[in-house]
Amino acid sequence: MIVVLTCVASAAVAGQKQADQEPLLKNEIEAKASANYFSLPRLHLPVLVDANRRFRALELEVWLLPTDEANLALVRSAKKKIMAAMTEDFSAYDWEAFTDSQKGPDIAKRVVTTSVERASNAKLSDVFIKTLLLR
Repeated sequence: MIVVLTCVASAAVAGQKQADQEPLLKNEIEAKASANYFSLPRLHLPVLVDANRRFRALELEVWLLPTDEANLALVRSAKKKIMAAMTEDFSAYDWEAFTDSQKGPDIAKRVVTTSVERASNAKLSDVFIKTLLLR
């Protein structure tokens, strides 16, 4: 009787160790933007945390949907201006603006939209936030 219980217990422990050593599933969706979207590279932006001038990183990756082909061409030609404008505009916000899981992405979408329209004079019909990470 003792021998049977020992074998069953050691088999359960071996199964648990094997399950612990398996790699975790990837938590990121890999996708490509369709032809009518314009994908901006991932930005690593410093965001002010408190009055002591402490900064943390905000990682942002967005896809832009211009209203038509002419606006898509404007966005493509002004990519560097858009990236610089987004860096400048996001530095005006503090850390607390992005910590709320519902309001944070909305604020980020508004900032991206105003940055793109200011830098390229292109009109957007949608902004899709692929990645918004606070580190």
